[in-house]
Amino acid sequence: MNQNNLITSDDILGKSAVDPEGSILGVVSKVHIEKTDMKIVGITVDMGVTKPDLFIGANFIKEFGKDAILLNRVPTDKFKGLKVMSHHGEYVGKVKDVIEEKGKLKEFIVSGKGIFGAKYSMTYKDIEQIGERIVLKKDRKLNKAKEKIK
Repeated sequence: MNQNNLITSDDILGKSAVDPEGSILGVVSKVHIEKTDMKIVGITVDMGVTKPDLFIGANFIKEFGKDAILLNRVPTDKFKGLKVMSHHGEYVGKVKDVIEEKGKLKEFIVSGKGIFGAKYSMTYKDIEQIGERIVLKKDRKLNKAKEKIK
């Protein structure tokens, strides 16, 4: 057995998970191993006190680096719950769901203001920036969502 090809849980736990855009998602807090095959099926990332933990499947992991876990795709759950703001700073709603098509982001479903807020959709082209919140480009408005929301 080649010892150079082995890693331990110490090589994974506590390391930052970094998406392809260079954003640090959080710190790896768990490694998930399938009982019968004994293969890693994913990791759990602690995204901080205000956000829920994020499960990342093994197919999202590009490399277990020396200092960080590098991902090959941005996990769509990263966007769920983010506030959506207009270009002028007005609160529009929160991301409820993200729809992917062939591994690429197709649209974001946004729950509007209030308890019974309407459902809206937006595409990546509508977005000026994504960080702690999503900011729409100037003069962009959300469209009524066409799909039924869970």
